[in-house]
Amino acid sequence: MDFFDVIRARRSVRQYESEPVPREVLRRIVAAGVEAPSGCNMQLRQYLVVDDPALMDRLRPVSGAMTGAPAAVFLLLEEQATPHGEFYVQDASAAMENMLLAAAALGYAGCWVEGALRRNEETVRELLGVPEDLRVWAMLPVGKPAVTPPRPPKPDPAEITHYNQYGSH
Repeated sequence: MDFFDVIRARRSVRQYESEPVPREVLRRIVAAGVEAPSGCNMQLRQYLVVDDPALMDRLRPVSGAMTGAPAAVFLLLEEQATPHGEFYVQDASAAMENMLLAAAALGYAGCWVEGALRRNEETVRELLGVPEDLRVWAMLPVGKPAVTPPRPPKPDPAEITHYNQYGSH
């Protein structure tokens, strides 16, 4: 798929078919996250992949976005400042977007989950054995979509893009 087609095709999916996700697909999704930019190249991210059905069932109450998902990638983050400031939120966001696009390019889908994860971080940390020095920052349920939402309305880029000075299209 063309890169811009992948961007247009990506959707936040919250219901999945039960078909397992091959480990090679999960590896490629994580590899896309690893390739994301990192402030001062500090690489403060780690990834925890869950594809054990029993463990996935125990994690489902964390978010409705997990309905039927056969796998999930958890983005773990060390909250550490670089010599030039704190960039770990941006780093994690770049990694998550790369993984979402990789999943779409590979014929899978996911949903970026943070808020529900924050409310349940200690439970997830305990279930997954994540050490205290890492935050369980975001989660990406992954699977074949059972339901693909339609493309939501988006503004015309020409209407919201300014050149050199605000108001200059």
